[in-house]
Amino acid sequence: MRQTFTLNSPVQQSDFTIQFKQHLVIPAKAKLQVNFIQLRITPYAGYLELPYAILTDLPIKTFFASSVGAKNNQTIENNLLAYVPLTNQAEQDLDDPGALPSVGGLTYEPHQPLIHEIDGNEIQLNSMRFRVVNGDSLILVPEDNLVDATVSFTIFTDE
Repeated sequence: MRQTFTLNSPVQQSDFTIQFKQHLVIPAKAKLQVNFIQLRITPYAGYLELPYAILTDLPIKTFFASSVGAKNNQTIENNLLAYVPLTNQAEQDLDDPGALPSVGGLTYEPHQPLIHEIDGNEIQLNSMRFRVVNGDSLILVPEDNLVDATVSFTIFTDE
């Protein structure tokens, strides 16, 4: 079994739920592979220096340590689908409002497969929830900073 999804968020919603017309059945011992994450954001001063992350309500286990938590050897378990790292352009000085584009795009496509194991028995879903958050604090990105998000992943079994 192999199912590929490319899901788009509504405009300016950093916390969104995708509804399916039919139940989605995810078999036991399934895996989820992240294909790509694309974020379109409204640029602001320093926007290239901010990492992003995508959280989901799917039963995947990921451990996360914020920059503050890492100093204290603290991690939390969260359903972190993907971490969108800083761009290579993070050092560029784009604080001049005249130099900012009207919409900025960030795309993360893992070079090495990013695969999560889905916990539990067979699951039947009629929706999936996603949240676009600050990659350091896991706080929702302000909706006026996010134009939209696209999340692409594949759910598969080894059988």
